[in-house]
Amino acid sequence: MKHILAVLTGGTIGSSLKNGIISPDNGSSALSVYEEWYHDDVKLTVCQPMNLLSENLNCHHWELLVNTLRAMPLDDYDGIIITHGSDTLSYSSAMLAMCLSDLPKPVVITASNLVPEHPDSNAAVNLHAAAVLIRTFARGIFTVYQNPGADGCAVYIPTRLCECHRYSGCFSSFDGTPYGLVKGDCFRQLLARPDAQELVNFHSPLMLTQPLTLSKEVLLLRPYPSMPYERITLPESVGAVLQITYHSSTACSEPENSALTLLQRCEERGIPFYMASFPKRSAGMYASTDILVKNGAIPLYDLSDEAAYAKLLLACNLYSDSRDWVSRDYYFETV
Repeated sequence: MKHILAVLTGGTIGSSLKNGIISPDNGSSALSVYEEWYHDDVKLTVCQPMNLLSENLNCHHWELLVNTLRAMPLDDYDGIIITHGSDTLSYSSAMLAMCLSDLPKPVVITASNLVPEHPDSNAAVNLHAAAVLIRTFARGIFTVYQNPGADGCAVYIPTRLCECHRYSGCFSSFDGTPYGLVKGDCFRQLLARPDAQELVNFHSPLMLTQPLTLSKEVLLLRPYPSMPYERITLPESVGAVLQITYHSSTACSEPENSALTLLQRCEERGIPFYMASFPKRSAGMYASTDILVKNGAIPLYDLSDEAAYAKLLLACNLYSDSRDWVSRDYYFETV
């Protein structure tokens, strides 16, 4: 029998529907439905450090969750399942993978599309897939989710998980392919790397010797035509700016509505200005991007928006100069 620590944080998987309103309850309904549908040989111990809809999550909740798990005695458990809301699942997956990768037990993060009691909810299926992974792996961090219409649960490297598509309701991997698939009681690996031994031997470069504190902010910007960069303020709490680029690794650099105006203010304040994501293999750089890079913009290569955000947030708060740490592999985030 596997003894699993079930860490409940709220979200749809921890909610109920009453009078047309979805709100968090005590979170146990998903576990009850899972135990009713499946008869896995597991014992669940419940921990609930927070209980909220994930769209209301902020950095203080990440601090609480990371510090709670890192302080817990885990010798009695064979693995950890973290239930979470789907709205910010990709962001929390990246953050938790980077902060918990040194734990000696497998950690699986999951969510659901509908409240657990709904007949079409994937809550129980996802929890079963999480239990399968804990039986399969001695160590490693994963996110699992059954997309609508899929035959089985996709298994993702958490730092490569991309935000759920608004229309299809499907999650995807930044590199285009999930790490693996759980179907029934079996796991099938789809990517050659990382293999099980790499997961066991992984050593994080993060030095989390103290409780995590995320006091410095990362200002994340998504471009759109006529974006008014000149109106964007830079509070004292900002430790870095992360400019998400268009798909060609570009942002506006023309005089009107130029990212260059914000970049220059960042340079004056000593705030690093990062751009994500650039492909390592490229036929060339567009002139608009070349201007920004020559004026101090720092490219980040081959990683998702969510991983870039989590990585910079940790680098800004753990180290005196985030530039020295952004090129390191926090948890298989670079494809």
